[in-house]
Amino acid sequence: MNALAHSTAHQNLRTLCLIRLIPLGGLSLASLYLYLAGKMPLSWAPIVVLLILFVAQIAFSWWRSGRSAPISDRYFFAQLVADVALFGLLLYFTGGASNPFVSYFLVPITIAAITLPRRYTVLTGALSLAAYTALLFWFVEVPDLAPIQAHHHSEAGELNMHIIGMWLNFFASALLIIWFVTRMAEAVRVRDEALIRQQAAATQQRLQDEQLLAVATLAASAAHDLGTPLNTVKLIVDDWRLSDKGKDNVPGAEEQDIIASQIHRCQQTLKKLADTARAFSQQQAQATTARQYFDDLLDRWLLMRPDAKVTLSTEDNSAGQTLCLHPSLAASIHNLLNNAADASPQRVDIHLAIEPDRAHLTIRDHGTGIDPARLQGSNSLGESGKTDGLGLGLFLSRAILARHGATLELTAHSEGGTVASIELPLNPGASAQHSKSAIANSNQQSIESSRDGR
Repeated sequence: MNALAHSTAHQNLRTLCLIRLIPLGGLSLASLYLYLAGKMPLSWAPIVVLLILFVAQIAFSWWRSGRSAPISDRYFFAQLVADVALFGLLLYFTGGASNPFVSYFLVPITIAAITLPRRYTVLTGALSLAAYTALLFWFVEVPDLAPIQAHHHSEAGELNMHIIGMWLNFFASALLIIWFVTRMAEAVRVRDEALIRQQAAATQQRLQDEQLLAVATLAASAAHDLGTPLNTVKLIVDDWRLSDKGKDNVPGAEEQDIIASQIHRCQQTLKKLADTARAFSQQQAQATTARQYFDDLLDRWLLMRPDAKVTLSTEDNSAGQTLCLHPSLAASIHNLLNNAADASPQRVDIHLAIEPDRAHLTIRDHGTGIDPARLQGSNSLGESGKTDGLGLGLFLSRAILARHGATLELTAHSEGGTVASIELPLNPGASAQHSKSAIANSNQQSIESSRDGR
């Protein structure tokens, strides 16, 4: 049996079959006792046929609940209608509304209120009430089931107060079930749906955290492995430059200078990666103002990308509050700046607007732009718009920004190029403590993930 057979609708139908055994067993035992005792002249042939139909209905429904085909609300409602019809016919031949089992009509209403939408519950209640009302006037009379001394206080065909009171009690009970039980069931369904959404979001976040941990582990390993080769290359280049020092028109001297500068840049990048990892492990984040943070961030990036031509505009409406931002935020923003510089090194427009509670950073390049399909899928791991890209940049940037409450939106500019808009919330009052807590949680998750062997 596949997973669909165990869905809620299938389980509800199976439970309904078990509930049906209660009236079936009661009516069968009562009929058997009365038949053997011979005390009541009943229409036994139609009663036996209806009981057999009741058994067949239960058997078919039980078989249907084990099938993989989906069970709709309409199908389940039809099952309840069949219950009302069969039970009403059984009561017709056994005294009508005077039969003590007549209160069972409340059961289909209750089941509908718990499992079905309100409109089906109202229809089930209306059908049950109609069947109950009809049994007040049309039924095969069983004198022994009539209320005590009822024939002495009412004329033939006239309803007595006991029967009317039972009907009014049923009517009031049905209204209460339809009104209150449906509301409670709806509240439970809404809560369950919210829990399912939360669990799905938590699962997605956990998977993303595992991806981030894997990428971080690979990055740390790569930084360690690259350190020794870079130092070796640097020593060789320094040796070349030292041996050619003082000589004029040395072939390849300019290329050696370029290689030395690029090696220095790689070493600075690895040092920055190590400093960031150290900040994670020591739970340290430098306290600064928002303006100073972004000024330092952009200055460091410009040192790494001297080839980029940048147009910068700034609006500072903050009050100079002190905050403490996570080190990984700078790396994620640097990645977006590098993407823009790679797309159009001749011009990158940066606009920074700092408010008391948030900062808006807009980065626009003047390149060919990103494929519109990738604008929607830029949070997928392993997809890159560059010919030599690894597909990590946008994924990591978006994930890190999201973990700190920031949002990243990529749009195509009407005049060409791509615009990356970052909105970063700033919490001056408790930002330092929040950042430390975030780092601590990140470390704890990494430790637990390592222990679990993820």
